[in-house]
Amino acid sequence: MGLSDIFKPAYRSKDPEKRLEAVKELSEQDILAELAMKDKSPRVRMAAIARVEDQGLLMKIALDGDELDSRIAAVERIKSQEKIAEIIKARKNYELMGACFAQITSKAILEKIANDPGYNRSARRIAIENYADESVLADFEKREVDRSEPKSADEISDYIRKYGGDKLVRTLGKFKGSKNSIITLGNIANMGDDASPQAVEYLTRALKHSNPEISDTAVEQLSRLKDPDLIARMVSMIDDAGLHGKIIQVLKKIDHPEAQEFLKKYE
Repeated sequence: MGLSDIFKPAYRSKDPEKRLEAVKELSEQDILAELAMKDKSPRVRMAAIARVEDQGLLMKIALDGDELDSRIAAVERIKSQEKIAEIIKARKNYELMGACFAQITSKAILEKIANDPGYNRSARRIAIENYADESVLADFEKREVDRSEPKSADEISDYIRKYGGDKLVRTLGKFKGSKNSIITLGNIANMGDDASPQAVEYLTRALKHSNPEISDTAVEQLSRLKDPDLIARMVSMIDDAGLHGKIIQVLKKIDHPEAQEFLKKYE
């Protein structure tokens, strides 16, 4: 070890585990943002993003981070929907746009994107689709918010026939704090519908919800997975430091060889 290595801060270590531990103690926002944007380890990047509070730095990560996972994670922590709309205009990556639109619930912002030629054609089309989701959202609001029980399989099937599975899942995803919506997403995930993979993604993100009741419900729903492709879809998000432990918890509950193989790899 050279003299320079002795005095090198831990977050500059060649060992990603040491960098990960260092991130947990860091409070300097600019250093955390740099790690979130450029570190080679997905776990270090996700841990750094979880500690970035500065909204301007989160915007910078979302726009210019080296890896897509960091950029998407940053979008999920940006509070201003207007700023998220700016990201959609500035960057044309389809997955990033999808993450941005998942955070936008303002009808006015969706309408603005749909009618602004400064946005690319794909973004405007997605805005129109999300704007159309407002009718689904209004329908759900009448039934979901004060509802005592989650939707039955027959009700879910009716909504899928009426609106389409993808649109139903996107709408449910806007009820991030509703236990019933999490259960309904779990039912969709286990129906084997075309929208099941998207439902799994929403459920997996819900694992790190600040409300323990919501995160625990997401664990219960994901623990029901039996389809190997859907289990793999959930595990594909394991490099997010905020999800790693929760996904391991889910895998321990799933009685399927695929889950056991993933446990051997990641535990």
